[in-house]
Amino acid sequence: MAKKEKPPHIEAVMTARGLRAHTADDAEKMAVVPQGKVFELVPVSQRSSKQLRTYWKALGLVVKVTGKWPSPETLHRDIKMTLGYREQTINLRTGEITLVPDSIALDRMSHDEFCGFMNQAMELLADAVGFDPLAFLQEAA
Repeated sequence: MAKKEKPPHIEAVMTARGLRAHTADDAEKMAVVPQGKVFELVPVSQRSSKQLRTYWKALGLVVKVTGKWPSPETLHRDIKMTLGYREQTINLRTGEITLVPDSIALDRMSHDEFCGFMNQAMELLADAVGFDPLAFLQEAA
């Protein structure tokens, strides 16, 4: 059985008028959700929303410019696997061991750990695609 794709991650902020999209990207994702859709909300502590947005913008840029990955999420998965952020799973029928990407979720990684991960990820991307995505973002801004 194929692995089921996770729905897109959407961040929202509680305001006096209710929930609103955290970023423009979140607003785009929310715009295609049908009315009446139920969400499971989990409050998160802020790691660094600016840093996280920059990370995802950089991934989006690399996907758009290179065309080597179908989405930023796929590139994110590949970065985690390449940098060793993975865990083993065992097929209970065959005993086969498979590596899958580990989580870098807020509850799994501190701010300092994420800073290290992001630095490694940006270095990896610069080597892999031939340009520094963060420098490119700064030039564009």
